[in-house]
Amino acid sequence: MGAASRLDDSGSRRRRRWPKPLSVAVTLLLLACGATLALYGSGELPYRVYVVHTGSMRPTIPPQSAVVVREGRFRVGDVVSFTEHGSVVSHRLVAIAPDGTITTKGDANRTADPWHPPVSSIIGEVVAAPAHLGYLLTYLKTPMGLASIVVAFLCLWQIWAIAGDLGGRSAELVATAR
Repeated sequence: MGAASRLDDSGSRRRRRWPKPLSVAVTLLLLACGATLALYGSGELPYRVYVVHTGSMRPTIPPQSAVVVREGRFRVGDVVSFTEHGSVVSHRLVAIAPDGTITTKGDANRTADPWHPPVSSIIGEVVAAPAHLGYLLTYLKTPMGLASIVVAFLCLWQIWAIAGDLGGRSAELVATAR
């Protein structure tokens, strides 16, 4: 007996259908997520996502936030992400010197950063910083984290199937009791 089937009045099996608006919404959501992931993975979107590990940008960006960076766009006063000694840092752009180096400062820091990387090290402007999303992104980068999400999805799918099957059986019992 499939979870998505039940008996109709003639005693033959028929498939249970989702309500039309829910089917359309789920389909559109899956397509949008798939298209976004495909574009992001191909590098076609001008955005990159990084995780903030320290509190140097508090209260603007708390630790373990994700930062969404628009590549190639920035101006003095923006929070920018840039590379420094192989790491990605997100700090406020304070100044651009005539020699092409930049001065940055974390909002929580009292003084400007001691390094002065070139403008070419700037990845782009931080356009969004969802708090605590970095925890999830860091978790999903581990094999165990990704596996747990897949297992949770499969468990929810089975619970949905069992609940649908039980719902169909209770309807059959009510119909036969009459």
